[in-house]
Amino acid sequence: MKIAAAASVCMLCMGVYATAQDQKQPVIACNLKAISSAERQRYNDLIEQLRSAVKMRSELPTLPTGYTYMVDSGQIGLKDVAEWIALERLCCPFLAFELSVAADPGDYSLALTGPEGVKALLREEFPSRR
Repeated sequence: MKIAAAASVCMLCMGVYATAQDQKQPVIACNLKAISSAERQRYNDLIEQLRSAVKMRSELPTLPTGYTYMVDSGQIGLKDVAEWIALERLCCPFLAFELSVAADPGDYSLALTGPEGVKALLREEFPSRR
């Protein structure tokens, strides 16, 4: 994640954190230091690869709230998505991940969910491509 984008996500997390504290909801707070400097470049490469592989985003309307993303399997492999999930869990432990792979080879879906307020963070992390 570029510095400006990281700062934007961090500011968003702080705003959601304050709201969550006021309303006694689960806390949405990213720990940007949870990914070591040795792993940071790999994380940045994986997130960019995943962002470019997202073909479609569908909103999940109920709690836990979030989005399902259709991922182009030709642009990022399952091992790389799993590696990204492992790293992302370090800095964003409030997120839940569900990776669905059909029996037929092809694209797969990745659902990212969390407590109320997580959609704003996910929209920032995976902006819609038009």
